[in-house]
Amino acid sequence: MNKYIKKSADLETTYQETKIGFLSIALRKSKEANHYLNLASAFRTIADDYDNPLDLINNDDITVSMCEAAGVSTKARGYLQPNDTKEILTDFVEEYLIAAGANYVDELISRYLLTQGDALGGRMRNIVGGLAGEKLTQNIISALTVRNFEFQYFEKHSQKWINGDKFQEDQSNLVKAIKWTNGEKSRLLYYDLTVPVVKKNIDIVLFNNSDVNNKNSKEFKEFISNHDNYLALGELKGGIDPAGADEHWKTANTALTRIRTAFGNLDKSVSTIFIGAAIEAAMAKEIYEQCQSEELSNCANLTKPRQLAEICDWLVKL
Repeated sequence: MNKYIKKSADLETTYQETKIGFLSIALRKSKEANHYLNLASAFRTIADDYDNPLDLINNDDITVSMCEAAGVSTKARGYLQPNDTKEILTDFVEEYLIAAGANYVDELISRYLLTQGDALGGRMRNIVGGLAGEKLTQNIISALTVRNFEFQYFEKHSQKWINGDKFQEDQSNLVKAIKWTNGEKSRLLYYDLTVPVVKKNIDIVLFNNSDVNNKNSKEFKEFISNHDNYLALGELKGGIDPAGADEHWKTANTALTRIRTAFGNLDKSVSTIFIGAAIEAAMAKEIYEQCQSEELSNCANLTKPRQLAEICDWLVKL
């Protein structure tokens, strides 16, 4: 049990922590929005050169941007022939841009930004989920560093193992796995891995040894198919919105129950953990009770630094 959790209320996300979480996401969204605003500015620069909006259709350089303004999705463009695309764009221009008269460029850019807003929303959903993983990675690596455990991390883009002393916090989003040694013990932690025993993707997977070449697909497949190699599995929920907290816990609890059942059927005992950002009173009570009964091995609130540091230290020592 996490030593900084003495009662269920210790797990609850406070109003202040929720506010800080929302502020962090808002600031990140504003930063990400700059990219789409710059795209709109570049698009406008080209559009300003045309007195007749119909002439925009003949500029192949901006066909994609015109399609986005018209609401033609990437998937749709993949199915359509070039002539059909131009026909749709012609209808769009005649229906909306010509009708706007001298203000047609304003109308075009406004509609373009609506589509980019959807893209920003999708990007932010990925970022919010990724931020939780980044925070967890940073705390795990801090625990390893303080304990002077030798470790390496697997970088997504290069597909290479990199020595821990090269790690920088701005690389956290690129970390797919971490392996380390603790005396005679070796450990391998993977994020977002489909576990054959469970037949589902699991957020956090800790193996009881790192003796595997993860770049050899056959060897790695055999490794993760062996239930004896597993030590701990967990769910990570980074959403801060209190309105979605209960649903996140229900989803995570179902996954954790599935894990225990799958490994239990093989007479294999594994630890299970839960780390969440938005934890309301009712779910805090349930999580706390599961930890006390040892159904859940450990837990932490992602917004509480001491709880997070403690569960990461627990993980690296396991």
